[in-house]
Amino acid sequence: MNVADARILHLFANYKWTGPADPAIRAAARLRALGLDVTFAQGIVTHRGGEHRMAEELAHAGVPVVVGLELRKHFHLGALLRDVRALRRVIARDRCDLLHCHLPADHLIAALAVRGLPQPPAIVRSLYDPEPPPRGLRSRAAFRATFGAIAPTRAAAEGVIAGFGLPPGRVLLQPPVTEPRRLDGPDLRAAWGLDGRHRVVGITARIQPHRRFDLLWATARAVVDAVPHARFVLLGRGNERDVREHVTEPIARLGLQGHVVLPGYQKGAAYDAALRTLDAFLFLVPGSDGTCRAVCDAMAFGRPVVSTRAGILPELIASPRAGETPGHACDDTPAALAAALVRYLRDDALRARDGAAALRRARADMDPVAAARRTAALYQQALSARGEARR
Repeated sequence: MNVADARILHLFANYKWTGPADPAIRAAARLRALGLDVTFAQGIVTHRGGEHRMAEELAHAGVPVVVGLELRKHFHLGALLRDVRALRRVIARDRCDLLHCHLPADHLIAALAVRGLPQPPAIVRSLYDPEPPPRGLRSRAAFRATFGAIAPTRAAAEGVIAGFGLPPGRVLLQPPVTEPRRLDGPDLRAAWGLDGRHRVVGITARIQPHRRFDLLWATARAVVDAVPHARFVLLGRGNERDVREHVTEPIARLGLQGHVVLPGYQKGAAYDAALRTLDAFLFLVPGSDGTCRAVCDAMAFGRPVVSTRAGILPELIASPRAGETPGHACDDTPAALAAALVRYLRDDALRARDGAAALRRARADMDPVAAARRTAALYQQALSARGEARR
């Protein structure tokens, strides 16, 4: 079967706008733009009063949805069995040829649903963490029914090959992607009360205890001591208690009130304008998105990145082109992070050079159209193997 004639269903077991949600929807939309018949299973379960952001974003992206599955994030035996039955009905009704899974829960649902079918759809799994999934009972069962995987790092790719027996030719190493950005649009420097003297460092992070805000403010204090016109912009939100304990109180304690801008969570055009305002980008630890798409977004605007060495970050900001440095992955100490930021804020030529390298990294290695074509090629492999198995 040719991939252009196949019916492909994406599964995502979470209604929340969690880390992998954005790249999953963008992947489906890009595949549709290539002409593939891609639909997306939209879970029907939300917590009371919860916003179904996935539904909103799928509609915005113009991706057709399939409803009827609960698609819970956490294991629940009753829901699992109901979803297996529901997915089998969808497969039969829509004559699905391939299931693309994005999270552990939907991966298990798909693997159980295809079991015993006379013409089972092929299964492909996207991974979003820098390390492979743990080899638990459920993950082993899911990967036994899986044709191939898409991994964001070499460690993740090698891990699913070694841990789950996938042939190397069926594991696609695909760095995170980011959409092309308009570089010459509006910024927010005036709106934030900043002028040409100021050097602006941005960080995108949900305000939560594990996101190392202690390290952020200690770093900011060291940078401001060296570069008094430095300003730090926190793009993110959190609950009232976390904002107080991890943002406003430490800022006051360290005397940073005049050096920190708190515009809150930004999206769409406002987020783009915020990133254009920055001179450099800082990122400390991955959150729910192991691929750290905020770093990719900053690089797409030509902003050099300073980060710790946590997770995917060192691999993400390393360039495959000799002599280019899109940023620096440092020890997770205020001294190391501040030293790297101060070099960028004091040296316009260095900042421009590494910013240009970041932009090249984003455009050449994180191109979403090229990623969609590679994914379509993996689909074609899976469909061809499925056709051979039926003969």
